[in-house]
Amino acid sequence: MTLRLLPALGLTAALGLFLPAMPSQAAPQSCDRQCMNQIVNDLVDSMVRHDPDHLPLAAVYQATENSHPAALGMMTMWRTITKAGKPDFVAIDVPAGQAYIETQVNEGGELSVLWGRIKVVDRQITELELFMNRSRGDHGFSFSAEKLPENLKTWMNPPAGRKKATRAELEELSQSVFATNSTYTIELGENCSFIEAGSHVVDPGLDDVPPPAAPAGSPARDPNAPLGCIFPPNHPTDPQAREIVIDEDLGIVVDAAIVPGTVFPYPFYGHMLSAFIPNEMKEPGVAQQAWFERKLAQGKGGLLKPMPATGDAMHVLQVYDGKLQGLQINVHVGPPDMKSLWVKP
Repeated sequence: MTLRLLPALGLTAALGLFLPAMPSQAAPQSCDRQCMNQIVNDLVDSMVRHDPDHLPLAAVYQATENSHPAALGMMTMWRTITKAGKPDFVAIDVPAGQAYIETQVNEGGELSVLWGRIKVVDRQITELELFMNRSRGDHGFSFSAEKLPENLKTWMNPPAGRKKATRAELEELSQSVFATNSTYTIELGENCSFIEAGSHVVDPGLDDVPPPAAPAGSPARDPNAPLGCIFPPNHPTDPQAREIVIDEDLGIVVDAAIVPGTVFPYPFYGHMLSAFIPNEMKEPGVAQQAWFERKLAQGKGGLLKPMPATGDAMHVLQVYDGKLQGLQINVHVGPPDMKSLWVKP
């Protein structure tokens, strides 16, 4: 029998009848600003509906709620949130595929502050780092879920004619937020807004210490007026701080860090409450310890013993027109010596 050779092209075609087709590799789908906004909206909506299963989750995702890991269906916020509107604050970093969210939510009639970040790859959620602050104690000092929407409105609506910071300028700011050694400086805007957990920060001061004297020619500080922005050098540091978002459109930078501190008893308009003070902010800590000892010597009761704690923190800053226009400090207070699951070993 004579073996007849097929032409090369015919042989290739014939083999194609018997070889399995190679799967095509789909190109990753990019997620622009509108796409990221929609995923954030869907995230909050799923909490109200108590239904995380229809979110675009990656085949394997990572998630934490108030610093501890859990599947979304096991998280408390997907069980307790009963009402929420369009998110009050969203900063988006399209190149990094990350968004920071901060918004008021309703838990059966009680208002709380939801905040944190999500990461999106190929239009799927791969990471969720979420926090819920329900009181001053969760945050450590100022707190107002009620006033959050009003206080954050200007952040989301900066002046149309502003001079935007470049990404390189925002990166430089980001690297200084928790830096252990930085010479970075920036001018403060005249109306720079200082907010903690939705509330403008008001500190009436220690109840047995007169307010500091105002500089010559300046009016005395009103202890009931919101504090202005404060920026380095007096700030907590973390060599493992993480950059969460660089939002070039809104001029917003978000960075995360772990901040060791102490929860001290604290007087606040006649009530004996408490305050979380970072250990690196030595002057306030020394003053608070001295106040505690004075109260003990006077026989005062109902004082919380100073106790070590850790703040899981995200700082939010806004820059335009070459000045710092806003500073937010969002913290969830946890036990001492806590570490972040999001920091790579």
